Amino acid sequence: MSQLNYFGRGLRAGVPIMLGYIPVAMAFGIAGSSLGLSATELIATSLIVYAGAGQFFILASLQLGTPLATMVMLVTLLNARHLLYGPIIEKHLPKGLKNRLLKAFYLTDEVFATCYVGMGKVEPPARSSWYMGLGLLAWLSWASGTAIGVFAGDELLKAFPVVEKTLGFALPAMFVAVTVQSIQSHMLKALLAGVLVTLVVVSLGYPTLAILVGAFGVCLFYAPGGEDGKA
Repeated sequence: MSQLNYFGRGLRAGVPIMLGYIPVAMAFGIAGSSLGLSATELIATSLIVYAGAGQFFILASLQLGTPLATMVMLVTLLNARHLLYGPIIEKHLPKGLKNRLLKAFYLTDEVFATCYVGMGKVEPPARSSWYMGLGLLAWLSWASGTAIGVFAGDELLKAFPVVEKTLGFALPAMFVAVTVQSIQSHMLKALLAGVLVTLVVVSLGYPTLAILVGAFGVCLFYAPGGEDGKA
């Protein structure tokens, strides 16, 4: 099978991500427009920053007048969980800093979960092409959804009021579905530890920090096993 075919398989693997990203990115575009940000600013943010929760945090920070340096620091902390993803899938990617930096840009929670489930089933020489198909579709879906929200969001909400009720639910639902597919028995102890740690930190009033601390909790208790653990 050619590299182009594997690129196409990566695109197909990214369809569930696309279906989750477009409505949530629409919500970002609509929310950003309501704050007076231009189409160029919002679409550029989705193309360059490309961080779902981080972008909504930026909007909230702008509303509160948060200093730029503080905003950057907090968004960086929010996305620090991605540092935990790289070591898990790096064995599947080609060597070379340039190649890995390019692929790191496309790494999101949902792309990682899809890679964890599907990349091991792809022949090693074709994994780079498969990953690029997956990553590019996810990135372009997020940017496209933002553009739709900016240019047609208000009209869509007026014509289809039910859309507003589903915008914030699409992405969590999609990510839960992808995550459930990847769960194996040897992960249950680590997942339970992560959930408990996250709940404790949230109860203390630090929901953003809870994401990172919960992720580290999972890593501390995770014991590789089975086929995935040997990958």
